[in-house]
Parts: sequence; C-alpha cells; structure tokens
Amino acid sequence: MYKNEFIRKTTLDTYLKIKTELIENLTRLENTAAGEHVKTAAQLLCAKFKNDVFSLVIVGQFKRGKTTFINALLGKDLLPTAIIPLTSIITILGYGDKLQITAFFENGTKKDIIQEDLPLYITEKHNPKNEKGVNRVEITYPSQYLKNGVQIIDTPGIASVYEHNTQTTYEYLPRADAAIFMVGVDPPLTQAELQFLRDVKNMVGKIFFIQSKIDTVSKADREESLEFSKKIIEEGHYFNDVTIYPLSGKEALEGKKEGDPQKIKRSGLYSFEQSLEQFLVNEKGKVLIQSVAKKASNLINEEMLIAELEEKSLHLPLEELENNIVTFKNFIRDSNQEKIDSERLLSQEVKALQKEILKEDINKLKQEKTGWLVAQVEEFASEHKLDDNTKFTELMGKFIDTQIKDIFGVWRTREEKILRKHLGEIFKRFMHRMNNILGQIIHSSTKLFGISYQQIQMQEMLPPEIEFRFHTMDEPSMLSITIDLMRKALPKSLAHKLILKESREKAKMLVDMHCGKARYDFSLRMEQLMRNYRLNVTETVESIQSNVLKALDAGITSKQNATVEAASLEKRVYDKIKILKEIKESLQKSIV
Repeated sequence: MYKNEFIRKTTLDTYLKIKTELIENLTRLENTAAGEHVKTAAQLLCAKFKNDVFSLVIVGQFKRGKTTFINALLGKDLLPTAIIPLTSIITILGYGDKLQITAFFENGTKKDIIQEDLPLYITEKHNPKNEKGVNRVEITYPSQYLKNGVQIIDTPGIASVYEHNTQTTYEYLPRADAAIFMVGVDPPLTQAELQFLRDVKNMVGKIFFIQSKIDTVSKADREESLEFSKKIIEEGHYFNDVTIYPLSGKEALEGKKEGDPQKIKRSGLYSFEQSLEQFLVNEKGKVLIQSVAKKASNLINEEMLIAELEEKSLHLPLEELENNIVTFKNFIRDSNQEKIDSERLLSQEVKALQKEILKEDINKLKQEKTGWLVAQVEEFASEHKLDDNTKFTELMGKFIDTQIKDIFGVWRTREEKILRKHLGEIFKRFMHRMNNILGQIIHSSTKLFGISYQQIQMQEMLPPEIEFRFHTMDEPSMLSITIDLMRKALPKSLAHKLILKESREKAKMLVDMHCGKARYDFSLRMEQLMRNYRLNVTETVESIQSNVLKALDAGITSKQNATVEAASLEKRVYDKIKILKEIKESLQKSIV
C-alpha cells in the first residue's frame, strides 16, 4: 500500500469510527429519553447521519472524458462511452449491494432495466431530445467508493450541438455539494467552458479540476496545456491558486480492472482520490460531525434537566413543590407573550424583505433588461434580414427564448443568494430571541428548584436554497399567427418589419411576465420557509416547557402513591441520569 493510500485510508477509518460511535450514542439517547421531542430529534439526527449523502456532480464540455472518469472511479465499464456526444439524461450513482439500474420517467413511473439497455435511455443516439420522457436514471453498485455516502452524478456535456443537454446540466447544479470540472488537454479551455465555469462557481461551493486524456499527448504538451488552463482560470478571477489534477481515465480504468496499483498511480487517480477524500472527511465530514454532536449535546442537556427536576421533585415537601409549580407556571405565561411577540416580528421582517429587497430588485431587473432585450432583438433582426419569412420567424422566436433564459438564469442565481443571506439574518435574529426565552425558562426552573444549570441552545439553522423555476418553451408563440399570413401574402421586407414589431412586443411581454412569476414564486417560498422555521423553533420551546411541568407533576404523583412505588420511581430516575452522563462522556470523547 502506497503512503498516500495509507494516509487516505487512516483518515477515512477515523471518520467512520467517530460516525459509528455517534450513531450508537444517538440510538441510546433515543431509547433513554422520556420526552417525545427528544426521542424524535435523536431519531432524525441518527437517520440523517446514516443516510448522509455527498452529491458529487461531474461537469464539463462534451467529450472531455466524464463518463470514462466515472468508470475509472468505480473500476468497471458501467456507463456507455462513444466518440459522439453521448449522455443526455442525468445519471445518479449510489451504493447498493448489487448492480441495479432504474429509469424514472417524467410521468411518475419507473422501470428497472439491464445494463445492456442503459444506452437506450441515457444517450442522445437512442433517446434523441429525451423523446422517451426520462427524468433521471439511478444506478446502485457495490463500489467501496460509493459506500461512504458519496453519490456521483453524470451530467450531459455542455456546448454540444444539443442545447437541451446543456439546460439539463444547469438545472441540476444547485443540488450538488461539490463539482468535478473536466478540462481537456487538447484542446484546452474554450470560451464556452469559461462561461460555464463562472456559472458553476455561482451554484456549487467546492470545485475540483481534472485535466483528462493526458495519455493522448506528450508530457511537454500536457504540461503546457495544464499551465495554460491554470492561468486562464486564475486570470479570469474565477479562483486563486488553482490545482488541476492530470488524469488518464483510460489507464486508471485499466489499472482498477487489472488490480495494478502502479498503473493506477501513473494515471493520476490516486492523487485526486486523496484530495477528494480529505475534503469529504476534513471539511464536509468534520462539519457534519460537529453539527450532529452539538445538537446531540443539547438533547442530552434537555433530558438531564428534566431528569434532575424530576429527582428534585421527589424529595421536596408537597406544599413547597406545589408552590414552586404555581410560580413556574406564572413565569411560563409571561414568556409565552414574549414568544408571540417574537413570532409577529419574524413575520414583519419577512414581509419587509419581500417589499424592500425582492420588489426593488425585480423592478430594477425589469427596467434594465426590457430595453436591452428589445435592442438585442433589433440587432439580431438586422443580421438576418436576408432570411426567408419562415426561417426569420423561427430564429427570432428562438433568440428571444434563449435571451430570456440567460437573463433570468443569471439573475435568479444572484437573487437566490441575496434573499437567502437576508432570510438567514432574519432567522438568526428570531433564533436569538427564542434562545433568550428558552434560557429564561431554564434559569427560572433550575434556580427555583436548586439544581445544576443545563445549557440548552437551539442551533442556528440556515434556510434551504430558495429556487425560482421558470420555463419559456411552453409559452404560446405570439408569432405563430403572423407567420401563417406572412408566408403566403407579403414580401420579405414588409413581413420582416411586422415580425420584428411583434418580436419587440413579445420580448417586453416575456420580461414582464417572468418578473411577475419571480416575485410571486420567491415570495411564496419565503413564506413557506418562514412558517416551517417558526414552527420548528416554537415547538422546541413549547416541548421543553411541557416536559418540565411533567417532571414536576411526577413528584406530586409519587407523594400520593405508596412508598414502594416512590422508591421505584426514584431508582428509575437515578438510572436514567447515570445513562445520560455516560452518553455525554462518550460523546465528548468521540469529537475530541
């Protein structure tokens, strides 16, 4: 085993060991907890950890060797390759005990297929323009590479003759955790790739670069091509200090299939895999572990608070216990009004975001792009004045649709980030207010009953991605009636003039229509996010209030029962506190 392979394996083994210990502690907490809120939260955390998936999307210009690279990672000729533009459908690969391929269709149905039939569903040759209506293809395969929660997504290549393939890739990018951007050795980066790279950077947090097909050129040419690509990427202000991994996918695949570590090392695959797995473990894995551990610690503290209150209530005189409960209930009543005020303020802040940021941004977009698009339409028309009426109309319609996609595609990416940032700040302020209320509840109960203070802080939760979806191709064409008349009756010069007039109106109409769609869609999504966020936070506070009162009521109940039953209850509480302390100690060790 090579040194870098040993380091990679050791790092991954350590991560998997910590992950296993955390899952065991969460399961034990779920079985020990009395409160349904804590049980459910521990169960959800455990499920999230077990099912954690890291989506790694493979992107690049067509014929850059994406599919061969994926086959090399898995060590099997799993996906079809050819010399023509191939993949036209998103293909998702995940771990499974055996090879299984399922095609999911846009009508909601699905179909299991054999490997030999895979090209019939995912290639442009056998499924042109996706005439079969395939939404995606999912493949499970028992690869060690996929076993640790890595999900690989193969996308259609951009800048091929098939425009719909490029659109399919763009639509999937926001869902990825990281991207592998494939650049060629001959030719190196093109202008289309640079434009695509800019868009990828706006949608994906982490990007790896691979220079494919290095076995097809000399070492000197390969190094010259790599330096050129690195320089272009850095000079374009896309990234700083770019690392590009040279790779021969063909040699890597042969090495994997033959079990030849020397060939795999020469191919460049080991070097890339080491960097990728270090990222998965040290960046993504570390963040996930810390997040889960912090939430688990809060849950343990919550259960510890309830258990200690219950234990204290068993030993207090009945009259003192009843008086303390009345005092605490009065405090809860007052804090509930603070909670209502905080919820009202949250709603007001989201409405202000819709009015002051979203509305203003949309009005600015409409003002800037309406005139710009009309000017572009006029310029495009002048470049095609020699075309016949039918071709001129078709080109004008396609041009407007393309420009609308570009306008709202770029704007949408930027606006999603702006709104998410503002919404995150609003949620952060709401969480701070609710944590203050929760702190007051805990402080009041612990001081009132003389027990140790257990810090419980709800973790700050960022809103998920806010996406605005739009379609232009389904809109009825305003030019369809005109072309029927123009084709037969009018000379070219007059027909073009009328078609251009309607094209201007169509451009204005589409900008206005999509601005309206964007405002409505974004506003609706923010309202939904706010409601879900508010519900999750307030339910946690209310659950803790309720569990505190249940623990105190248990003390009153025990005093009304026989001595033997009271002693049994006291032992149960003592055993529970002991288990919670053991879980907490184990948890602290696992994240050191």
